[in-house]
Amino acid sequence: MIKSYGNAATRKVHETGNPKGFKGLDGELAADRLDDLAAAKSIADISPLSSFHLHKLKGVRKKEWAINVNGPWRICFLPTPEGFANVNIEDYH
Repeated sequence: MIKSYGNAATRKVHETGNPKGFKGLDGELAADRLDDLAAAKSIADISPLSSFHLHKLKGVRKKEWAINVNGPWRICFLPTPEGFANVNIEDYH
């Protein structure tokens, strides 16, 4: 369950599938991945498929997780007991 978005652009991609502002992002795939995240209640509920590449971030972001979308784009989020917070589409590389 998505509790909060990191920015309005991520929310807009989730609601419309329009990747405006994210050059090269597959908007439909991003919206599908955000739907999967919204349906999940915990990390364990996220698909184990290798195409998702669910992974924990490191360093100052060690409490956050990410899933792949396409190219350099990832959906990053912070798991909480109530769901997922600060959900954000980004190229963190």
